Amino acid sequence: RPLTLLLLTEAEIVSQSERVVIGTVTTSQARWMDPDGDGFENIYTVATFRIDQTVKGDDPPGTVLTLHVLGGTVGQRTQLAPGVPLFTNGERLLLCLERNPEKAKLSPIAGVVQGRWTVTTADDGSEVARRSFSDAHFMSRTAAGSLAEADQPGDTVEALADVVARLQAEAQK
Repeated sequence: RPLTLLLLTEAEIVSQSERVVIGTVTTSQARWMDPDGDGFENIYTVATFRIDQTVKGDDPPGTVLTLHVLGGTVGQRTQLAPGVPLFTNGERLLLCLERNPEKAKLSPIAGVVQGRWTVTTADDGSEVARRSFSDAHFMSRTAAGSLAEADQPGDTVEALADVVARLQAEAQK
């Protein structure tokens, strides 16, 4: 069953983010953790993430962050949270990170899959940003404030520079 999320606009994602950064996952390993201190441990994938470029925030290039997301495999035990993408060694990402990412129970990424783009190089040598929503289900708020089914956003592939320009514009508002 897919993860159900509140559908956010890019403006809302940037607003919820303390930092918006592009970088590379340099290590990734699953382990048992209790990030919010509630006395219950779960398996989390813990990654070190080296920042190459900051779109929002004050982190200089080379800053290393430790991030964790719910899910992974420790020994013979696998725990997955549908719709929560794990971190993979060597992966280049554009991330919108919430405030206090070290305390995140599910994911430090604003809107979970909504604030994560995978950065790759296209055949023509340009950098593209891919965002996938296939493992998530979305709800939206009605004018009356209740929740209703939202249209499933389609996966996107676009020039990294275009995504960065939009997010920078939102961050400056």
